[in-house]
Amino acid sequence: MDGNKAASAAARLAAAAYNIAKGAASGGLAGAAAGAAVSFLPELLKAAAVILFVFVLLPILIIVSLPNILFGFDSAASSDIVAMTDKAYSVEAAYQSVDAFGEEHMSDVITRIEQAYTGEDGTRQYDELEVLKDTDNLNIYWFIAINSVANGQDLWQMDEASIRDMTIRTFRHNSLLELITQGTGEDAVTIRKLKVNFETATPEELMSELAFSEEQENWARLMYSTLTDEQYVGFSDSDGAGYYNTNYGDIVFSDAATEVVYYNQTDSRWGNERYGNSGTIGTSGCGPTALAIAVASLTDNKVDPKEVSDWSVENGYRCEGNGSYHSLIPNGGTHYGLKVEGIGADAKKLVEALSEGKLVIAIMSKGHFTSSGHFIVLRGVTENGNILVADPASVKRSEQEWRLNIITSEASRKAGSGGPFWVLSAP
Repeated sequence: MDGNKAASAAARLAAAAYNIAKGAASGGLAGAAAGAAVSFLPELLKAAAVILFVFVLLPILIIVSLPNILFGFDSAASSDIVAMTDKAYSVEAAYQSVDAFGEEHMSDVITRIEQAYTGEDGTRQYDELEVLKDTDNLNIYWFIAINSVANGQDLWQMDEASIRDMTIRTFRHNSLLELITQGTGEDAVTIRKLKVNFETATPEELMSELAFSEEQENWARLMYSTLTDEQYVGFSDSDGAGYYNTNYGDIVFSDAATEVVYYNQTDSRWGNERYGNSGTIGTSGCGPTALAIAVASLTDNKVDPKEVSDWSVENGYRCEGNGSYHSLIPNGGTHYGLKVEGIGADAKKLVEALSEGKLVIAIMSKGHFTSSGHFIVLRGVTENGNILVADPASVKRSEQEWRLNIITSEASRKAGSGGPFWVLSAP
């Protein structure tokens, strides 16, 4: 782009940003959306979503200072902006409490169920209580996107009570009184076990229950992909010529403490296979492919990306329109018999694990490995402290050494379920 074109683009961006900021000041989030629509710049649609959602999720003063930064007038002194900022902070605090709301709700449900199985004289109709929680699908970014659309992107309709209500609406539960016989013969004892199971609705289930229109669903998906690191492998993220058209055969890396079986998600053997309803293994299956690499390398079970992808879909770890829920790694690894430990962003534990011959699955954000979001396997550390990887989208990157600070700085800062790094080891 030459200087004149760059200047023109910058001017258009500033004008559009002004419309968005002015809309926010005059009409709340709905006004900001209108401001973005007035600008009618396709390249700004995602930027508009960023501005709107950062306002809700992280209303740092960058947004409320936009008019001041761009146009030199005192936005911070505006009573409307101050009121919106205070409101945004209170909504942000409520969003940060969603997990706590969920725990409170489950506790209340358990109490009600226990009371239902207790007689008027206080005698319990069960001997043991077992509570199972499969609630990892409660993805906070999807939750915020759906809740915002449900409220018409109007900040003033959102408060702790409405967010708590949406949290409760997301949870599902069932209970069952089961008779279990322990021992044999005269020593046999029948135990009455009360089982309570909790799970959370998938984004698709929740949007369907809320009767979202196609337009509302698309808006929620756009805002979700803006908030998170979308797991999508395009041509530029792959090895190019081999994209979908190559059978990579049997590749094994033997240059680290643990020999690693390598799979490429775009391999012609499975790259074009569906991964859920909105993508293929090649475009969106980096999570199952990374997990398949770890399982095949650390156990005698030589599962391939297709098998793991099918298991992911069947068990609710496919995040439609994005990739895989981060919980796929710890829960999927455990399912396949591995020991899994989420270590957050702890670089020291990361290096120690690799030095001990363990593997680490990482969720990366935009950088050297991806233009969006991407699961890769860290498979070793060299004598000079560089990291070896098994990148499901690229053999070329898998054959390079990478500086530790590249790995740690580009790892996703939005990871859940114990990430962005998970240590996997043999049982």
